[in-house]
Amino acid sequence: MKIKFWGVRGSIPAPGPNTVRYGGNTPCIQVINDDKPDDCIILEAGTGIRELGLAIMATKKQPKIHILLSHTHWDHIHGLPFFVPFFVPGFDITIYGPVHYEKKLSEIMMGQMDYAYFPVSEAQLSANITYTDLKIGQNLSIGGYDIQTHHMNHPITTFGYRFTEGGKTFVYTGDNEPRSNFQVEGEDSGEEELDDFVEELNNLLVEFARDADLLIADSQYTDEEFSTKVGWGHSSVSHAVTLANKANAKKLVLFHHEPMRNDDQLDELLESGIQKNKELNNESMEIFLAKEKDEYEI
Repeated sequence: MKIKFWGVRGSIPAPGPNTVRYGGNTPCIQVINDDKPDDCIILEAGTGIRELGLAIMATKKQPKIHILLSHTHWDHIHGLPFFVPFFVPGFDITIYGPVHYEKKLSEIMMGQMDYAYFPVSEAQLSANITYTDLKIGQNLSIGGYDIQTHHMNHPITTFGYRFTEGGKTFVYTGDNEPRSNFQVEGEDSGEEELDDFVEELNNLLVEFARDADLLIADSQYTDEEFSTKVGWGHSSVSHAVTLANKANAKKLVLFHHEPMRNDDQLDELLESGIQKNKELNNESMEIFLAKEKDEYEI
């Protein structure tokens, strides 16, 4: 199992000389199974998917493409209209993801190709494109992987994914904020029970990530930033490190970088994560920062 990064930023692309080392594209991750070359599995369709599409075309092959979305916020889907295989006859592309309220996944995805926003219409896409609306707790079997889904904490329905194959496990959280009790102090409405319920939900995520060989976790904020952004649906670096420790993950990759943060600041963020890990007395877990084109084999 190999994991390759094509886009690592959150919220909005951040190109330029100050982000060139880690990359400025929004989320896109490729999951590679060398024993199943006829299947191409992609997590997220941020702007990083554009270059991945070009790489697929360069192989002169037409694998069946599976695109798994954690959710349909703009930064996770706005690379799709620039994904070249969409426009090439012979490609079979399936897009999987959660629905949002009354809209089907297909309506959400093609809505961004409305003529008011984009000059090429859905009718001009030549690939065979299908959609699979996922429900909470639904599991999949794709490209040799058993894939579990888990409901994450984000302003719209968002899934994390757990891939298992040959005794190896890779977990991706998608966008996620640790659950907390927003109950106003002093209100007599079962605060203790609510605290227990919140703890139970957070523990379910720990079990979802349990013993992962590689965990890719949302870590957009510092602790100071997080304190002013509770409810925005993202984690801090210390949250990600704590989750990985509780789950006994072997490797942690910090992901979904804040677009305002430059490369030097990301270096500092990584150091803060390593320091947090030392405070938790975990010398065995390795911590990395997601970088475009980096590849991990597990």
